[in-house]
Amino acid sequence: MSNHDIMNQHIRFMGEFMTNMNALTAGVLKDLREQYAISNEQSSVLLMLSHEKALTLTEITIRQGVNKAAVSRRVKKLLELELVQFAYTNDDADRRLKYVELTEYGMDFVHDSRNLITELATEVLSDIPQDEIEETRAVLEKIDTRLKGLVRKSATSNHPE
Repeated sequence: MSNHDIMNQHIRFMGEFMTNMNALTAGVLKDLREQYAISNEQSSVLLMLSHEKALTLTEITIRQGVNKAAVSRRVKKLLELELVQFAYTNDDADRRLKYVELTEYGMDFVHDSRNLITELATEVLSDIPQDEIEETRAVLEKIDTRLKGLVRKSATSNHPE
């Protein structure tokens, strides 16, 4: 089997894996989202913001891969529910940029979500040796670092603020 064929198999597997993970986490978080009165897409924004201090609407748009109007609607609803707030930098040059950041209430959602996801991961990984889990994490961290570099590169070349 050629390297190209092997890579295609990996890509198909990862696509299916990500689809399964998204479906499973969406199901696990369904009751929590209903409690907070938010959609799966709005939940995704909150979880994304938990990894960053704050993001602009353009940065969220790029990471979610949807149009800016969809992200604006999602953020508007999150603002109304007081799960996020706008923040500004102290730099006068960037004063025109509005950043979206989590509120304490938004952080509560993230905390509750992570607890539910941790319970799921503990169950799914319970019979896998710890060293295999650590090896997998190390490889995924390398891939993630490369992906983040590509996202930043794409964002600066395709979507100037």
